[in-house]
Amino acid sequence: MKDIIQEPFLLAIIIALGICYIFLFYNAFAKNSKLAANAEKIFAGLFLFTISGATGASISPFSKLHPSVMYNYNTTAVTITAQIAIYFIILFLLSSRLRYTLKDLINVIILILIKSPFISLFLLMVSLSGFWSDTPDIAIKASLAYLAASAVAVYVGKQYSWTELYRLFRWISFFGVIFSIYYAQFRPSIGRHLKGWSGILGHPNQFAFFMALTAVLWFLYAIYSPKQRRLSAVVILLALFSLQNANSGASKVLILVLLSLWFYLNFVKRLPVQWAFISVVLFMIVSTIFVVFISDNLESIVVGGLGKDLTLTGRTEFWPQIIEKINQRPLLGYGSASFWQPWRGLADPGGDIIVAKTQFKPPHSHNGFLDLALQLGWVGLSLFILSFFNNLAKAVTYLTRTKLPEAGLPLVFLTYTIMTNLTETGLFGATSVWFWYIVLTVRLTLDTNTKPQRENHRIREPASL
Repeated sequence: MKDIIQEPFLLAIIIALGICYIFLFYNAFAKNSKLAANAEKIFAGLFLFTISGATGASISPFSKLHPSVMYNYNTTAVTITAQIAIYFIILFLLSSRLRYTLKDLINVIILILIKSPFISLFLLMVSLSGFWSDTPDIAIKASLAYLAASAVAVYVGKQYSWTELYRLFRWISFFGVIFSIYYAQFRPSIGRHLKGWSGILGHPNQFAFFMALTAVLWFLYAIYSPKQRRLSAVVILLALFSLQNANSGASKVLILVLLSLWFYLNFVKRLPVQWAFISVVLFMIVSTIFVVFISDNLESIVVGGLGKDLTLTGRTEFWPQIIEKINQRPLLGYGSASFWQPWRGLADPGGDIIVAKTQFKPPHSHNGFLDLALQLGWVGLSLFILSFFNNLAKAVTYLTRTKLPEAGLPLVFLTYTIMTNLTETGLFGATSVWFWYIVLTVRLTLDTNTKPQRENHRIREPASL
């Protein structure tokens, strides 16, 4: 690649050919709306694959396309320029379709501002966080990356139904499983970690959580789509096999919680909305206590059962230190991506957080809620919590209006969001967890703004993924 860049004539030819192909594809998309619609789904799937988990796909070229590249301290100008160019090219290719699909965007945004005010205020805080950051250049770039990912999520949530979103996730998870097994088996320097398999996500815990959700959602697909049960069974077995090799006990607890939730929803959806909401809240509280109890006692009760997972060692030591750091800037926090900055040396706000017993310096809080509070303070965390309960109320309303499986998907994703951020991070930022949270916020806002419908929404699809 460097040789090509250093050869102006060859570089000019490649750029000219690239421009020709771009206009050819643009012309094809402009003339064929179905082709453009399929291309949009492919691009959306590739973007979601790129930002999978808390860290995103660690394999090339996806690692170069992750929005975090825009604000990483050691990112070169060439990489940033190339990424911006690629995303602008995608927007240009889809512009003929976007002219029509974006017509109602203003109305959707107004509806979100009215019906989901807390997430709107939260995103406003994100956009302004550079003003109170000690590293405003990093915070501003990070805020732009977060907002850009959120904007894509708003569009996806507006544009696609739960059935289409469910299909999109299955495609992403299918390729995620396949690529992860390949890299774990044949490229262990990328797909494995000292603790176990990390697949395409760079860390076993995040990878195991992703596999847990994959197994559960494909299990549900097998229940409601009998013709696809063989394919579903294969994906489920591959996901469970990968999860087992990741050596994460917490992910096995997560599967139990999500499956319990699903069967619990069959009872809850028969209740009046108010009682259904209380029942779901109680389930989440009990599940949270259960997960925390298992986590705190993992070393003594899980060995030989779920598999020894000592990743929680030391958390109870540095969490109080992190809370102390939050209380030093309690209202607004340190700004987007402005706390964990090891490249600043002694000036790193998180540089003195350490586990005394092992001298371990955590790279993040190992808790998504604390990491959010570090960036946007207790005010930002409070806005998110209010937004979460707003979405929870809408999800319960949607559950009572619509038939399963679509009716239960928002509650599965909300529960997954809570459970995976108790001992790991990824709640807020350019992550797939945050992306799906914005998607369900938009989708629920639209779905609960219409009159109740009792049609059969059961998934009926041809023999495909």
